[in-house]
Amino acid sequence: MLKTKFPKVTFFIMAYNDEKNVELAILSIKKQIYPQNKIEIIVIDDASTDNTLKIAKKYKTKILINGTHNMYRSLSMGYHAATGDFCFQLDQDVELKSKNFIRDMIIPLLEDTSLTGTFTRYYPGKDPSWVNRFLSYEPAQQDPMFEYFTPPLRNLIVRKEKNYFLCDYSSKKIPPITLMFFRITHLKKSPLWKDKEFYDHETLMGVISKGYTKFAYVPSAGLYHKHVDSFAHLLSKRSRNLKNHYLKTNSKYKYTWFDSTSLLGILKILIWIVYANLFIPALLRGIYRMIKFRDFVFLAEPVITVAVTDVVLYNFLTLKEGRKFIYNSFGKMFRKYLG
Repeated sequence: MLKTKFPKVTFFIMAYNDEKNVELAILSIKKQIYPQNKIEIIVIDDASTDNTLKIAKKYKTKILINGTHNMYRSLSMGYHAATGDFCFQLDQDVELKSKNFIRDMIIPLLEDTSLTGTFTRYYPGKDPSWVNRFLSYEPAQQDPMFEYFTPPLRNLIVRKEKNYFLCDYSSKKIPPITLMFFRITHLKKSPLWKDKEFYDHETLMGVISKGYTKFAYVPSAGLYHKHVDSFAHLLSKRSRNLKNHYLKTNSKYKYTWFDSTSLLGILKILIWIVYANLFIPALLRGIYRMIKFRDFVFLAEPVITVAVTDVVLYNFLTLKEGRKFIYNSFGKMFRKYLG
């Protein structure tokens, strides 16, 4: 890396009323062992009423104002304002784990110009939230239900390089990790580039649709994410995301966690519902993980498993959009098998 010209990189942070975490996110960038004049930091503020904007100005970041309370508008603004060769969306409650984060993530992109992006994993930090610690042992910070329905990362790894794993995303069955360094020239080829709103998973699906399917997984870089601060917060977030994102995304590149239009897909869903509500199987898995990672937090696995599953199921059955989703899914399945 020392013999290579350092490329300019852009981080953009979508912020709203989170002054403490925004400062920690910015500081984690400022601490990087990388030429500071090659780092651009953009803060897209959504009309915060606390000191978030003041913090952003304190660190001399580039500031953009959204004010629509639409995070997907902020996402589009961030990518379009970036002037770096590579761009990373950093959530306001996320910190870079390593001081060599940029270097470790950029090296694969410099070594292989066909790579579209590099991504890493989440790690348990010093967060006092036991439920956040539980989630962070999983690379994509997923609860057991979403982990069950998501294709495992190992299935996408083509080969191991010196400091990273080369991944092939051509199957479109990809992990839900969207915080990554994108090669801007590839991102601009996405059919979604001119949109005023970017959906994080849809942005990724868009570049894949244009044939940009090579990505690198760099586990050593790492992120700390204050995803949830309590068990109630986790359940609330699952309900909110289902209502605001999963059931309302109309993109033709729609990212889905599970197949609800085939008999095999329906069977997989039913198996999970039974598994989650039996409690004992999840408890046994929790005990195994407790021994493996030496952390008693995994004894909460059966509680998290059944609660998240039943909250999502309840929303599907009680929300108008949820019932419509079920109706349309069964309609597509019957048409597929009955011709």
